[in-house]
Amino acid sequence: MKTSTFKGFGSLKSPIDLLQKIRHDFERLRDAPEDVYAAFDFFVSAYHVLDWLHPNDEAGKKAEEVNYPLLQVCSHLANGAKHFEATAKQHTSVHDVVSEAGAYQRGAFQSSAFQVGGLFVRLDGQAASLFGAKIEAIAFAQKVLAHWEADPRLAERSEGNDS
Repeated sequence: MKTSTFKGFGSLKSPIDLLQKIRHDFERLRDAPEDVYAAFDFFVSAYHVLDWLHPNDEAGKKAEEVNYPLLQVCSHLANGAKHFEATAKQHTSVHDVVSEAGAYQRGAFQSSAFQVGGLFVRLDGQAASLFGAKIEAIAFAQKVLAHWEADPRLAERSEGNDS
């Protein structure tokens, strides 16, 4: 039986390509913060940057995740989204993700001053103490994106590479 040489997905071939994808997904979520499809795509892709940085190195991936509560939450969101529910013992960060209707239409009023509704992540444990018991999905996504954009392994690869 032939071994597969399947790598990447179309033009997505490297961790920096996956960073570009999560930037794209973030823009979709920023444009429609209540869009569960965009949030799903963002968190699943953002968590899997670890897989692309640590190919065939489960121990390295897990060690990095343990050091960053932000990535633990991202893991819980991604695995809960992908598998319908996250039942692994390490998933203790997320209580649930809820859509809340607002009293005012988003875009018509300043979202920080008026209850406009959106998609919210309710957190438990250490994550709740670090990020708050409830955080808007777009606000948490912004933290995750900033984490990956600040990662020197991705910055080094991005120099002179706009793919």
